[in-house]
Parts: sequence; C-alpha cells; structure tokens
Amino acid sequence: MSTADEFADAVSSPAARREALNPFDGCPWQEFVDELTYGYISDEYDGWSPLGDHHGEWLRHLAGEADADGDLILLCHRDGLKTTIITAFAIACLEYLDGYRVIWSMNTQEQAFEKADAELNKFIDRNPWLTNLNKPRETDSKKTKEFANGSSLKTGWLKGSIEGARAHLLILDDIISEQGDGSTQTVLNWVDGVAQPMVKDDGRTVMVGTRKRPNDIYSHYRDYEGYALREFPAVLDVWDQEFRNDDDWGSRRPDPSFYTEVENPWAAGETMHALWPEARGAEWLAGKRSKMADYLFWREYCLVIRGASGNLVDESDVNELAKDGGCSIRGQSPPRQLSPGAGEATIVAHDPATSPTGDNAAFTAWRVGRDGRRTLLDAIAEKGMQPSDVKATMLDLDDRYDPAVIVIEDNGVQQYIREHAISFSSSMMSKIVGIPTTGKKHSWENGIPRLRTLVENGGLQLYRGHDGTEDFVQAMLSLELSDGKLKGHTPDLIASWYMAEQGIRRLEDSGALDDDQDSDDSGVSYL
Repeated sequence: MSTADEFADAVSSPAARREALNPFDGCPWQEFVDELTYGYISDEYDGWSPLGDHHGEWLRHLAGEADADGDLILLCHRDGLKTTIITAFAIACLEYLDGYRVIWSMNTQEQAFEKADAELNKFIDRNPWLTNLNKPRETDSKKTKEFANGSSLKTGWLKGSIEGARAHLLILDDIISEQGDGSTQTVLNWVDGVAQPMVKDDGRTVMVGTRKRPNDIYSHYRDYEGYALREFPAVLDVWDQEFRNDDDWGSRRPDPSFYTEVENPWAAGETMHALWPEARGAEWLAGKRSKMADYLFWREYCLVIRGASGNLVDESDVNELAKDGGCSIRGQSPPRQLSPGAGEATIVAHDPATSPTGDNAAFTAWRVGRDGRRTLLDAIAEKGMQPSDVKATMLDLDDRYDPAVIVIEDNGVQQYIREHAISFSSSMMSKIVGIPTTGKKHSWENGIPRLRTLVENGGLQLYRGHDGTEDFVQAMLSLELSDGKLKGHTPDLIASWYMAEQGIRRLEDSGALDDDQDSDDSGVSYL
C-alpha cells in the first residue's frame, strides 16, 4: 500500500484531510503536493510516483519559506514538472487563504486556458478534500474564477491586458518562448509596465521558466536587486563549469544535497551529479540528448547557453574579453550614435529577405578602427518587413552612424529601388553600393569562413548583452564547415556581415581607411 493510500485511510473525511494537509499550518509542502498529484493521476493512464525532495524546495521558495522571501525567479530544467509545482502552489493559496487573489500568466492565451483552466479544474475535481475550491463558484470562466472563500484566479498571457483588482501573487509561468515574442525589451516592458503594476504593494511576483537566449529576460532580472534568482539544472556539473566564476554563483546555485552522483553517460568511468535520478537519471538524460542538438540540450536541461553545434568559430574565443585579446566587451552598451574619426569608417550592410514570409531582412552596422578591428554597433533581423520598413531602418542607421558605404547584395539594390520605387536622398544614394556575392561566400580569404580568423585574433568586438549582438553571436556559433565549405543555410545576420566585409574591402582598396598621420602607430593587423 502506498503512503498516499495509508494517509487516505487514516484521514477519511474531506474536511479532516483538508485540515491535515494545510501547508500553511505545518504540513510539509512535499506531503501536500504528493497527495494532490496522487488524486490527479488516479484518472490518468500514467502511474503515480512521489516527487523529488527538490520539488518541496521549489514550493518552499515559492512560498517564501526558503532563502528567498521577496520576488523570485526560479529557473528549472525542461520536463522537471515546473507547471505541476506552479499548479500545486496556486491551489494551496486559493484553498487555504481566504480572499487571496492570484494572477497566473503564460506565454500564450491557449497555454493559459489549458493550464490555468482545464488542468486546474482536473486537479480540483479529483481532490474533493479541496472543499473551498469544490464549492459552487461566484464566477467561473476561463479568464476569471472566484471561489466560495473569496479567493480568485485570473489568467493572463504575454502582451495581453490584465484587468481587475490587484493581486497578492503574480505567477509568470514560462512567459517567454523560443521565438515570436518580439525583442527582449518588448517583453520586459510588458512585465514591468503591464503585469507588475497589478501586484499589491505587499504582494509577490514569482517567475518560473527555462532559459531561451543569452539575452533573455532572465539575464536582465538577474541584475535587478528586487529579485532573487535560483536555478535547478538537471546536471549540476555542467552548470557549475559555466558559472563558477560569476559573482552571484553561490546565491543562484541549488543546494548540492539535492543532487546524486551517477555515472556519466557521455564519459566512461566518470560521474556527474543529477537532480532527480529516480525519474530523470543518466539514461533518461542521455536519451533526451540523443534526440536534439547539443546546444538545445545544454540550454533546456542544464540552463547553460552554449553556441549551436557549429565548428567554424570557437565559443571560447568569442567569450574571451576584448581586453585580453578576445571579442567580448561586457558591462557596456554599443554607442547609439557614432561619427568615425580619421582612419576609421562605419559601414551599414543589408541582406534582403527573399520573400516577405521567408528569411529575415537583416541589417548590421560596423565600425572599423585604425587597427582593423571591426566593432558591431547594431544588428537587426526581422521577418515580414515592408519596403517602407526597410527604408526607415536604413535611414535610421545612416542617421546614427554616418556610414561611408551602405552595402546591399547587387540584386537586392535593384529589387528595392526598381520594384518598390524606394527613393532616397541624393547623399544617401551616393553611399549605397550593390556588390555581387555569387561564388565567393566559401572563400577563406574573403568569404564567410574568414570569420574564424577574425574571431581567433580578436578582430571582432562585440558588446555582449545587447539583443542584436547576442543574436549575431548565436548565428556565428551555428556555422558549420564540411569538407572545407559552409554547410546548410547561412544565417541572415551572417550574410549581412559578409556584405559589410565586401564594403570594407572596397574602402581599403580605395584608400579611404588610410590615415597617414597615424599610419605607424600600430603594427597589429586583424585581417
């Protein structure tokens, strides 16, 4: 007989069970959630098993009973039952705290209605000891639920409006997705400007999710003093290796006692530390990794952003600080405006989309210094840009960076100017050049593979943490060589960089980058 069966026999009436299972009055959170999930799973095909000790810790974090009692960001690996824990916590608050108001927001309306309505109702219906929640409701819709004890639940979704009385608890559950959310700043504006104001002054905000990008919202909230960040990767060793040197490593790191030493399925004779080996052990993790790209596995299961599985560019060269001979500038933002000095130049490049719904229209802006190093000033890649949007973007970049040339692939210039009748000022038209690229992209001397040389020599300078820059970095890290040639589709931002390189070569050949006054001040070449 299971522990849950024994408990049910000992506490038979719904009212008695409800009282005994109150996590706000002495019942351990893990015992509460085990009973709740046991009732839920009884009508499902899958068998029930108790949750891990770390799930109890997650609930204590959510309740403010662990080491974080303010606003909280809890990052957990994929398939770790994040939403189950969120559901359990919301149910506990609504059942036991009379008049308590919860807002539960997800990435899309469909997700919100599925989890915070359909799945929530299953949990409640299958656990009759939740006496308050099983009574007739004052309001019962997919968006709003008002329960008999005065507690209420409102559902929301990214970019949607949130109305009504302010809440005691705001839950942001996997609020970002792989793609389609817009810029990170757009998401931050919604969270900070729409969702957060709906929390009472003495209320709490908790975010639960998984990393998606180097510069996603979690990397920003990591720097907010008002949030505590706690992370629970499936494999602790990989996470430690990535973050051990960070100043906040200790505060973000989970208690190692929740991890168990197991055999490393990827290194014979070695071990690693897994979070939940009973259900998410080494064999299970190895199976997951075998069905996805490595960079996705590290991100989704170890909460580590590593480059896509390309082999052209070495990620360690990219991540090394510029002052140490690498490419990364950290703690600074790229200049919003820039006027090049003597012996310098700025270049804007545009890789046109092949169709409105196909590739991204990509733009990059670069500064070339007197030592030959290229600094990425801005990078933009968007689908579905109309000719007017293309023109507006080019005008904006021209105004901010005063480029010597604006490079577009030759057929792109003809397409935009001839087919869409885009008109530019005579001064800007004099900067626009069309350069053919057919047959040159694979060249190690002046093609895309030359990125490796630039990166190895610190010839690219990248302001890390900037949205466009991080997109460019991930695009670089995805590039793969096979038999000395690029394999697969060239990312749009990389194609734009390639166009910029052609513009730089044209400026060099014309002598536009010569600076006789300082020609001997540096013997370094990054070319």
